[in-house]
Amino acid sequence: MTNSEVEPTGTPAAPTDEPTVSLVEIEPGVAVLFADKAPDDLDLIPFEMLSAKTGRRLTDKLAMAAGIGNLAAQGAQGATTVQGLVRLAPQTLQALKTAQPMTSGGWNMGTLVTSNSRFAHSVRWAPATGAQTAGLLATLGPAAALLALQVQLASISRRIDENIELTRDVLRALHEDQWATLLGLHETTMRAVREAQVVGAVTDHVFAPIATREADLRTQRLLFMSFLRGHIKALDTNGPSRRAYIQKNIEQLLADAHGVLMAEWSWYRAQVLRAGHISRDEANAVENERLLAEMVPAAEREHTQVMDDVAALLAGLERQCRLMAELPEERSLPFTTKRRNIRDAVAMAEALAERVAELRNVARTQRAPLDPPLTVFDEAVPADVLRILRWAVPDEEPLLAIADVNLDRLVGDNAYLGVTPRRFFISAQNAVRRQGTIDREFPLSDIRYVRFRQRDKRGPVLDVITMDENIRLTFDDWAGKGQGLDDARRLGDLLAAAMNLPESEQRTDPLLGGESSTGQALTR
Repeated sequence: MTNSEVEPTGTPAAPTDEPTVSLVEIEPGVAVLFADKAPDDLDLIPFEMLSAKTGRRLTDKLAMAAGIGNLAAQGAQGATTVQGLVRLAPQTLQALKTAQPMTSGGWNMGTLVTSNSRFAHSVRWAPATGAQTAGLLATLGPAAALLALQVQLASISRRIDENIELTRDVLRALHEDQWATLLGLHETTMRAVREAQVVGAVTDHVFAPIATREADLRTQRLLFMSFLRGHIKALDTNGPSRRAYIQKNIEQLLADAHGVLMAEWSWYRAQVLRAGHISRDEANAVENERLLAEMVPAAEREHTQVMDDVAALLAGLERQCRLMAELPEERSLPFTTKRRNIRDAVAMAEALAERVAELRNVARTQRAPLDPPLTVFDEAVPADVLRILRWAVPDEEPLLAIADVNLDRLVGDNAYLGVTPRRFFISAQNAVRRQGTIDREFPLSDIRYVRFRQRDKRGPVLDVITMDENIRLTFDDWAGKGQGLDDARRLGDLLAAAMNLPESEQRTDPLLGGESSTGQALTR
């Protein structure tokens, strides 16, 4: 826990006293702090780069809208005022989503702790998704745009002042014709942010260099966004085609992802600085509030979409690189200067993904190793199979069961049968272990009937009837008795638990007295 985090607790931290610190989370990860005095041990982000008059108007509206502008009248000591912003760590946000805190007067109760996890203050907070926060921002009207502006300025000043180094050389080599412009925009907007922070305002002198680069900012942003979306489209295919595309274009993918980050954040910094510049025009304050109410959310929506796209691309790229690293034939990938070890590509993709997570203020989660509770094997599941399936199973679903089975053909093929909470898959063992591919997968909702049948002196048979086909799988002799038989039968029961016949597929016939065949079977 850092000194700006809030940890929900099962009981109020100070049950005998009303909290004198209140947090209103106005967007995920950023909250407005109300307190009679800002805690010394809290990492506070003060309101800055707004004119004094604008800042006073905003804080007054915030205090009134939150209904805690003066808690002295409600029995608390001292007058509670807006102190500034605090940033909540991604881990804290995740805890706030899953915990069940105590509530009082419509507020969630929690504890503010120091960096060494010692209790500091009781606190009440309203989450960004809560009705209380929505009502507050609705009451603010156009002033909410100024609050969003301050959040963005804080985000830029805290997290965008470091360059991504790992893939910079790749970007420079592949986009030499764009590099000078891209780097110039990055450095110009970074310098403007630093200058605005030094003087505490986006003055005419600070904003002038930005105003002359509008065309370049948009051109570079649109160019690299087109590269990004081209990659996303090319990767929207089956597993073998995705891997082939990455094998051929890994260097270009990394370079373009890096380029998108530089172009996008240069554009976004420019939008925020422009908004800060507009907010200083007190002579046209009413009109400017309306302009900012339109401009700031629009820029935020565009920016969020681009960052979501690049995060999705990098997540898919990292996953495919990690999958290839587990395959026996994948050892290196082509780059401009030389071939690189596949694990170097994994490290580069991971570094970019980490930076994007930081920029989005979200916790970056890593897919956990697979540990299926039900395994149907003569011996242990081969370790390489679980390592490969960790990256091959779609949508980060946990693997509930995996079995060594045979496809019921004239010449039987060894296969793996896997079950997740939403689907089951069947794949030839060679396809999984050599190519990292899953041949076929089916939604559990497609299962109509499951039949498990023992056989004398041979392994059992498992029939799975889906909406479109009949699948017959067999087990080797080891599954015909003892623990092997128990495990195989439980696998059949697991699949049978998903059996269903949707109403749209049920039929009636007057020869059966108007009852559906399903209904008659149940009454016999």
